Amino acid sequence: MAREQVVVGIDIGTHYIYTVIGVINPESSLPQITGIGKARSAGIRRGMIVDVHDAIASMKKSITEASSTAGINISGAMIGVGGNHIVSFPSRGTVAVSRADGEIAKDDITRVLAAARTISLPQNKEVLHTIPNEFIVDGERGLHDVLGMTGLRLEADTLIVGVASSHLRNLEHCLAECGVEVDGFVLSILAASHAVLSNRQKEIGVATLDIGSGTTDIAIFEEGEMMYTDVIPLGGDSITNDITIGLRTTVDVAENIKCEYGMAMMDELKKRDTIDISEFDNKEKGIIMRRDVVEIMEARLREILGEVNKKLKDAKKEALLPGGVVLVGGSAKIPHLADLCKKELKLPCRVGFPREVESALGSVEDPALAAGLGLVLWQLENEDDITITQMPKLSFPLGGGEFLGNMTKVKGWIKMFLP
Repeated sequence: MAREQVVVGIDIGTHYIYTVIGVINPESSLPQITGIGKARSAGIRRGMIVDVHDAIASMKKSITEASSTAGINISGAMIGVGGNHIVSFPSRGTVAVSRADGEIAKDDITRVLAAARTISLPQNKEVLHTIPNEFIVDGERGLHDVLGMTGLRLEADTLIVGVASSHLRNLEHCLAECGVEVDGFVLSILAASHAVLSNRQKEIGVATLDIGSGTTDIAIFEEGEMMYTDVIPLGGDSITNDITIGLRTTVDVAENIKCEYGMAMMDELKKRDTIDISEFDNKEKGIIMRRDVVEIMEARLREILGEVNKKLKDAKKEALLPGGVVLVGGSAKIPHLADLCKKELKLPCRVGFPREVESALGSVEDPALAAGLGLVLWQLENEDDITITQMPKLSFPLGGGEFLGNMTKVKGWIKMFLP
């Protein structure tokens, strides 16, 4: 009888670290979520580790909470990566089909993707993902599953996602101090998209948007694959700072006011509510109007969405995504943010809730959990896929290299280089 498999995803954000534990039963097609850990991030700014000791303490807290809930010791995990150090750009690879009869084999697909990765990167960057947008066989474009097809020349148009090498090494070090081996890295916005988007949405064209604490991440999908991603260096912390300055209060009070009374649109504010600042800090006194808070928030959110629109324009998808925009992350819960997105981006917009999973913890329909759940689902659905024709297979880079294969092969490959 097949044994249950435990998979773990750890999404390391600027504001919170989420650890999600899933148990995969061979008799069920859905993973069961048995543990969730949440801890405030410390030592992390805009997705980058700036204080190793604080970061380790935060990771330990999140991991310990999830382990305690699930009753499972975590030994390895898939890690979500984000931050303004992420870069992406298109690249093409070309190879000759190796077999005499011209039939395209897995090795040919692996070679053409490796050729696409043969690019010059800055010394401090390495390839995280190589995502095929289309394959071309003897000039015939728009192909997505070329395994078994016949031709002489195979090309691949891909999206290369690069990441700061130092950041990956710092994450490895911190997690090793927590007793967790890194099974691999996945771009956080890609993992979140995997959890909330349907195949139909990714086929017709859709964008995933995560307005995080330190950055805003966007990923655009078309014809089933991610064709564009970028990071905007503005996020929820910018809103908090604006409230701090506008109300002349502390950052902590401003953050609490934002979470408790914040909204995305002035038009939706029906009452002339007042806020007693002493409710959040008895050392401070004063009464403020809620409309002042909402006005500050709307102004900054409009600025962020203006930058998002520029990214859509760069990708030639401005107001041209039939699947619209799907919001993920904790900020997706800001009241009426979806309405503001519709107005500013001129696209349909909705909050993205993770697709159906079984849970021993009650409902996990929380957009803040999208990336963590996506990391769990990623492992379940990509474990044996090395063709990279649906979702891009995780690359676990060392020194700019990349390995394609299932998770057990990744672990074995890494151990070859360990003392």
